[in-house]
Amino acid sequence: MMSHPALLFLLSACLAGASGRASIRLERTATQKLFGPIQTNSDTGKSASVAMTAPVSEGPFDVSITAPKMVVNGANYTLECSAKECYPSCNYTWFSSDKKVGFGSKLEYTIPPHVIEETVICKVENTLSGLFVETMVTLQVAQGPKAVTIRGPSSVMVGDTLMYFCFADCSPECKITWRYQGKTLTGDVVSVPILERGNVVLGDKLVVSIEDFLDTQNLQCTAVNTLSGKSMSVIKTLNVTDSVAVRPVTSTPPIAEKTYSLQCAGALPGSNIQWTKNWKPLATSDRVRLTDSSSTLSFNPLRQSDGGVYDCIVTEQGKIIPGIIYELNVIYGPLNPELTQSGNKQVEWTTIIRPGSSVTFFCSAVCYPTCSYVWLLNKDIVATDATFSISSASSADEGSLTCVVFNSVSNATVSVQTHIQLIGGPKDVTISGPKSVRVGQKSTFECSAVCTPPCVYTWDAYGRTLHGNKVELTVSHYVATETLACTARNIVTGKVATAEATIDVTDPDWCGC
Repeated sequence: MMSHPALLFLLSACLAGASGRASIRLERTATQKLFGPIQTNSDTGKSASVAMTAPVSEGPFDVSITAPKMVVNGANYTLECSAKECYPSCNYTWFSSDKKVGFGSKLEYTIPPHVIEETVICKVENTLSGLFVETMVTLQVAQGPKAVTIRGPSSVMVGDTLMYFCFADCSPECKITWRYQGKTLTGDVVSVPILERGNVVLGDKLVVSIEDFLDTQNLQCTAVNTLSGKSMSVIKTLNVTDSVAVRPVTSTPPIAEKTYSLQCAGALPGSNIQWTKNWKPLATSDRVRLTDSSSTLSFNPLRQSDGGVYDCIVTEQGKIIPGIIYELNVIYGPLNPELTQSGNKQVEWTTIIRPGSSVTFFCSAVCYPTCSYVWLLNKDIVATDATFSISSASSADEGSLTCVVFNSVSNATVSVQTHIQLIGGPKDVTISGPKSVRVGQKSTFECSAVCTPPCVYTWDAYGRTLHGNKVELTVSHYVATETLACTARNIVTGKVATAEATIDVTDPDWCGC
């Protein structure tokens, strides 16, 4: 540190041939007013004195640097250098690796890459006295994660509950997360009695229960540096061995109405085996049977209702070994096919639509797995999903519309159909029946027309109005001819069309008189 010696000044004065010398000691004040001794002329008796003000420098004292405790490579930080009692003023110079890196009390500094620590020096120099003080700070750079490891058993069995530890070389401490069976988990930070370079290591503990059977299961640990954000992951493969599990015996898919079998694999001969379905004791019957000391479960035939979660629980020498469950998904369908229109309106055998209109048909059925659909219009494929739409109906859309539903696994199919007709008519109205009738004899006449939907018919015969497409008429007296008129009316559009027929009348008893 800087010392403060007394400053000695000599002041000389010669007053009227007399001379004097003064010795002055300066104290620690910003300025000092100095007084010389009083001089007296011995001849005249007169006296005089002189005074002067001299500046005095002070400091720097208590020099310090304010800086973060830990930094990251490549990041920019602000460092601040301060000093007390620096008079009249001080200059600040910064150094790193023997090079000047800045001036002023504040330094904007970027941490170089690849260094693990960085030393920065601040030099504070009094502008008057030239006295200076240097201080330094060593910045610790965040490190890791490195050497991430998982410790714990690699060979496991279903039903085991195991502890795993994740270690990572990190400064500052890393945050640890685990990932197992598609889920992100958080463990517990614990002090593990394993010495590394003489230090007790902090690890992250995760308790894992092996519940599902897979030949291998992956356990992942990820360490993230809480300051730098850098991360590193490691995976440990768990091998599931010697497990008891429900497995299919039948090589073909489980299709409804066919035979199918499951087996409790891994059970030793003589073991006690209990089966469950959906976590309840399994009910057997003539169709659902247990054989081979209850190690095999057979269905003859398999039904849709047999679907569910099956488990076998094995007891060996008093030890209960839980099995690995098996979900039986029975393949069935298509069942209950139906056609509907918008608004869930049931489609009939015949579907009548207006020309130019739009309509959407929906096909549905019950299937596992999901049903597939193909639409045929007059045997031509027009769609391959569950809906079929007609945007502007025309005569090209008329005909037989069929939805074929099929199961892609069992190849079973079923179809449902409707016949599309456009509203039209009446046209081509015709009257059929005898061309000649006898007086007093009953005759039948029929009226027909091209009409969608079917028209209603009105007759004008013998001065009477009759209804229906068929009428029975009897001529009561002789006339040479009789005219019949039939009018067809479309019940949707109200359009009409009429046809006439002239009938000859005969009467063998008429003499013409």
